[in-house]
Amino acid sequence: MVNKLSNKTLIIVFIVLLAVVVIFMINDSKNGERSFRSTLVNIDTSKVTSIDIYPRATNHKEVRIYKEGNDWKVKLADGKTAPVPRPKIQELFTQLLAFKTIGVAAQSSDKWHDFQVDTTGTRIKVYEGNKNALDMTIGKFTFQQPRSMSTYVRVADDDNVYEVMGFMSYEFNHDANYFRDDRVINDNPANWNKLSFIYPADSSYQLVKVKNNWEINGQKADSAKVANYINTLSQITDPNFIDDPANSLLAKSKYTLTIQTSSLGAITVSAFADTSDIAINSTQFPNTYFDGKKADFWKRIYVGKESFIKN
Repeated sequence: MVNKLSNKTLIIVFIVLLAVVVIFMINDSKNGERSFRSTLVNIDTSKVTSIDIYPRATNHKEVRIYKEGNDWKVKLADGKTAPVPRPKIQELFTQLLAFKTIGVAAQSSDKWHDFQVDTTGTRIKVYEGNKNALDMTIGKFTFQQPRSMSTYVRVADDDNVYEVMGFMSYEFNHDANYFRDDRVINDNPANWNKLSFIYPADSSYQLVKVKNNWEINGQKADSAKVANYINTLSQITDPNFIDDPANSLLAKSKYTLTIQTSSLGAITVSAFADTSDIAINSTQFPNTYFDGKKADFWKRIYVGKESFIKN
């Protein structure tokens, strides 16, 4: 009788302990779900209408990127706007969706400052219409071995500091100009058949394609040098903009390059200069002016004919 009672007692105790363990595991699982988020960014890029960034690089002054019709624009510091090319928007979305959680670095707000995910970090807000689909702060980054980097981030509705893969603190820490269309020319050089360089005095010349070979003022040019130049020129960009250039600066162009193409007709790149400034403008992007003087950018476009002559 005693053995039977002992067995029953043991069974009851075992069942109670098992129930306690199960309850503990369930609660622990729930707590784990609350404390660790494997997915930090959950946005529908087709519904995104605006992105507000508060970068450390601008002392957290707002950089606003928004959709207008099918186009994207960025608000500049002077209140004006500039177009944002679609590849840059796509890259921005790609980077946002690339946030992959490695783990939790901290679980309380008193650690935010240590990881720069408080007001010292770069904050990003993503909107789908009136809905705030994402509110995230990107903090400092750290190097991992071998040759990898990670970044600390925090989302607005979570006290946790998460470690994610990649150098995300760089990707979003830029001013408005970074997101602008910085292309001077946008065309395939295979479509080009003549380049006319109009310079002061008697230094003007022409490059003409004749039966797939290039000639300079009627003489055979160095094909490798021409190919290197036109390939570089077709992809040339400049992050240094001149907004509202003075009318006196634009009074007369000093250098002109006209590219005859089989796809777009003529593309003209003009350099306007005075005693202190050089502004470069392309007919492909007529409302955009670049600072040609900075880092001697103008010299990359307007080269002398000796650049194409065989040694």
